[in-house]
Amino acid sequence: MRNAFFAAVAAVALAAPGYATVCSVSDITPAAIACAGGIAGNIMNNNATNVGLQQTALASLGFNWDGTNFGSFEYLSPLNGTHTIDFSQMLYGITFVGIHVGGKGGGQTTFYKFDAGVAGLDAFTLNLDRSSGAVLYSTGDPTPGVPEPASWAMMLGGFGLVGGALRSRRKAAVSFG
Repeated sequence: MRNAFFAAVAAVALAAPGYATVCSVSDITPAAIACAGGIAGNIMNNNATNVGLQQTALASLGFNWDGTNFGSFEYLSPLNGTHTIDFSQMLYGITFVGIHVGGKGGGQTTFYKFDAGVAGLDAFTLNLDRSSGAVLYSTGDPTPGVPEPASWAMMLGGFGLVGGALRSRRKAAVSFG
């Protein structure tokens, strides 16, 4: 009886629409904050059904995409099994990516939310084999740097000169000679 119950639970879990296996935050380095997937097959394309699956997975991670302009996202393919995922731009702060592992017509797609940090990352590591494709959905903007002490000194000096010029102008304008 107990074995039949566990078999039924396993069958329901495996029959969940589109999900092949469970993802792990340790699938990538730096470790993900959260992940959604893996969804059977490579769903990172403009097909209406696949866009809906992408939207659902990304929304579960906190990224809301309206489903348009898929072509505006950077898509790396083929990855040929590489473990280093290197998009053309630096990654900053909270970043959302999709990764497909496995061969044509198979494998799975998983979505990750991770923090690339303030300093940013040029690349990150996929700790899974058989990488096939990756999409960069969103990354933060670089944080403006804090000015160096010499820049602060120049700014303060400039403000002082402007303030002094305004003050001397006021005195000249008020004078009753």
